[in-house]
Amino acid sequence: MSITGSIFNHQQERKLSRQQLLLLGLFGLGLSVVVAYLVVADLWPFAIVLVLALPIFALLHRYPLTGLFVWLLLAQFLVLTDSSMLRRLYWLIHRALPPITIGIILLSHMLHVHKRKLPRLGGAELIMVGYLVVTQLSVLYLSDDVQANTIYVYDRIFVPMCLYLLIRLLHPTEQDLRRLIPVFIFVLVAQSIIGILSWSAPQVLPSAWLDRAGSRTTGSLQSYSVFTVTAVTCGLLILQSALNHNLGKTWRWLQYLLFSLAYFMIFFSFSRGSWLAGLVVFMGLAVIYRQFVVRFTLITLPVIAILLSAGALGAYAEWASQRFYSDHSQEAALSRLPIYYASYRMFEEKPVMGWGYGNFDRFDRLFQARVGDLVNPVKDHASHNLYLTLLAEQGIVGVFFYLAPMFWWLVLSVRAYSRLPVEGFWSRKLLVIFWLLLLFHVIVNNFSNMRVVYGLGLWWITLGFIGAMVSRTLSVEAGRLETRP
Repeated sequence: MSITGSIFNHQQERKLSRQQLLLLGLFGLGLSVVVAYLVVADLWPFAIVLVLALPIFALLHRYPLTGLFVWLLLAQFLVLTDSSMLRRLYWLIHRALPPITIGIILLSHMLHVHKRKLPRLGGAELIMVGYLVVTQLSVLYLSDDVQANTIYVYDRIFVPMCLYLLIRLLHPTEQDLRRLIPVFIFVLVAQSIIGILSWSAPQVLPSAWLDRAGSRTTGSLQSYSVFTVTAVTCGLLILQSALNHNLGKTWRWLQYLLFSLAYFMIFFSFSRGSWLAGLVVFMGLAVIYRQFVVRFTLITLPVIAILLSAGALGAYAEWASQRFYSDHSQEAALSRLPIYYASYRMFEEKPVMGWGYGNFDRFDRLFQARVGDLVNPVKDHASHNLYLTLLAEQGIVGVFFYLAPMFWWLVLSVRAYSRLPVEGFWSRKLLVIFWLLLLFHVIVNNFSNMRVVYGLGLWWITLGFIGAMVSRTLSVEAGRLETRP
């Protein structure tokens, strides 16, 4: 009887297997038809995504940080494009990938299909939700174009916050962050090549990337501030890896060169705000890595002197000098004062909720006025200060909700600092480096209104890693997590 039952069950399994193969074949046939149609319709990016959908889903389920890797690698090329096809790819990489990755993490947790334990979120995340809600309400009640500004809220606030949330939910370890180093190397090298080509051979680059060619260096990122934020983020994390890695002298010196490249690109941006931020961050590095900074300075200064004397950097040095001392440079700096004054007057009139998200350019001209004997507002300049713009558009409420998560983690970082290892990659020095990166953001944002999604993404990614380090350290102390990072 048992033998008969066994044979019957075996036949049922074979029959079920054949049914599965039939369904798989039909699925493959249908997929082939859809892919063929997309290719013929010149929608090949969607065809590629469709073919890779299942492997990508499996990969994101198994290692969700892949979503962050892909965003860092590809979103940099999609910020500004004239191609409708690449714009559709922007939808997939920026607008869809981070939220989908968050959804996969939460779905896996709810269905208990993964052993990963999600950390407990706290006040910082609640405040972030508050900022998102306050901003959207501002759009709904004060915007003259609700649909367009809602898209801006999604692109500039919601998706970057998803990148932060991805890091917080996954609670990355030292090994996870080390895996990001090759990604940062690629981003730094790619942006450096694009930046140099924009001066030396602009004809080989897409026209969309050449808006500031000949005056500033923006890479493919639209903004020189975002360009330098990207360079310093990659450079400092590569340096942290070089100083705390045992993969050999050649690899370590290559990483030192990449750090040098990052700082050269900060100079090459010809952005005075970025120069100031780079100097402040370099002074911060001198506090935690004094010996390295001294050796680096002693080596690089003679090299710079040789290049200048040989004329290799002569033209660029001359342009950098003009950025400081020319009459045009002084006029450009003073021309921003009426904008700053207008921001203050707009805040003064509506200090609590402001004039509405995205509405600065609608109303600022009404509040511009002569600033002493310095400058008269001849034309309407764009805003060059993120925080003054926030005050004007969203008032005290908006600024509080935007900056409070940073101060939340700053307070907890002070508590966690002494509990972190003194040396090593995952150490107090790494936490300081993350805060130096945010300090760079704060400084350049006082000279520009950073609303480029890649720069905003880097802000929240950096804050997410700070949150991960701090919460992991404090949780270990409480006995809720493993003791090794």
